[in-house]
This record gives sequence, C-alpha cells and structure tokens, in this order.
Amino acid sequence: MAPLIEFRNVYKIYQMGDTQVRAADGISMKIDQGEFVAIVGQSGSGKSTCMNIIGCLDVPTHGQYLLKGQDVGQMKDDQLADIRNKTLGFIFQQYNLLPKLNLLENVEVSLMYAGAPKRQRAARARQVLERVGLGDKLKHKPSQLSGGQQQRVSIARALAGAPSVILADEPTGALDSRTGRDVLGLLQELHNEGNTIVLITHDNSIARQAQRIIRLEDGKVVYDGPADGNQAVVNPEEAAL
Repeated sequence: MAPLIEFRNVYKIYQMGDTQVRAADGISMKIDQGEFVAIVGQSGSGKSTCMNIIGCLDVPTHGQYLLKGQDVGQMKDDQLADIRNKTLGFIFQQYNLLPKLNLLENVEVSLMYAGAPKRQRAARARQVLERVGLGDKLKHKPSQLSGGQQQRVSIARALAGAPSVILADEPTGALDSRTGRDVLGLLQELHNEGNTIVLITHDNSIARQAQRIIRLEDGKVVYDGPADGNQAVVNPEEAAL
C-alpha cells in the first residue's frame, strides 16, 4: 500500500532580492495511514513550509508531494481546494472560528464548503461536537467559551468531513499548559481511534506526545524516528552552545 503522504526530494525555493532561500531543501519522508507524526523544528527550519505543502496551500518548486499516491504538484487550483475540503482537516493555533455563528453553525460551514447535503450537516456537526465534549454548548457563540473549548470546536470542525489527515499547526500555542495537555489528550484519543495526525510544533515537549518525530533544520530532515529517540529533539541548552 502506498504511503498516505510522501515527499520525494521536495524543494521550496524563494528568491529574496539576490538571495535564494531554500525553505525546503531536498526533503524526503513518508507518513502512513494511522500514524501520529510530529514535524518539529525552530523558526526557519522548514516546518511551516512542510505544513503548507502537506495542506495543499502551496506546491513544491522541485520534487514531488504525493497524497494517497497522487501527485499534488500537478493538480489545478480547484482540485487542490477539493482536497483541502474533503481530505484534510485543519486545526490552527488561533482557532479561526466565525464569531457571529454558534458552535453548530461553525462546524456546519466547513461541511457546506465540502459539499455535504444540507440535511446531513446539522446531524454531523452535532455528532462531532459531542465527540469533543461540547454537546451541551451547541448554541453558544465562540466568545462564550474558554480557549480550550474553542480549540475543541476547531477539532470538531476538522473531524466533520471524516478527513484522511488531521493537520494540527501549533494547536496548543495559544493555551495554558493544563488546557494544552487536555487538547493533546484529545488528539491522542483520535489517533487511538485510527485517525492520521500530523502535528506541527516548535515545542519539544509537545512533539514527544507523538508516535514519531521528523525533525527539521535549515530545510533538511535531520532526524526521522521514534519520539523517544535520543536525537528526536534538541536540548535547548545544547542548542545555545
């Protein structure tokens, strides 16, 4: 079976004046269905570039990105939009909820963009909100919720379309440590249920919660292996030396 996600010698090159910036510098990696993988690195490491390519928000300058065996770099804009709506579920650091809509409506909007029939949208939105523990707050507006609850809504929204990949970009970055642990616990539960999760983070302790870590430096993969490996993360004190 082909990997769910595969980078084949992927480059993303930007021209900034006379300087050529290699945000991704020959990255090759594979992620299989059902894995929980953290892509970790400091600012400038290339992790955000990887996230954008995996999320079909950008395409490689050179190399191939295959999603379910299909070459994403050869797709047209409408095909990429279709993948974002139906194959990928996004969880963002800042939640990106619509303030004038209640929770049920916020989740329904994502289903509407994915083309789900109107009759099914409310039932599915209710189901995923109940799954993340917010079944008693369906009519609440985002402003009536805590940060952790708002992030749970964004997780429900990501789950609504039954995506092949849940792509979480610094999902605990705006939360206190206790609430962040709760959100990570929910991601662990979703992984245990068979969901594929790709977590983007600069935080070593967050990355360690994954099953596997891909660590980037200067646009290159410097580690790809178990989350408890000796080289999986960098000790901040060592990095400062």
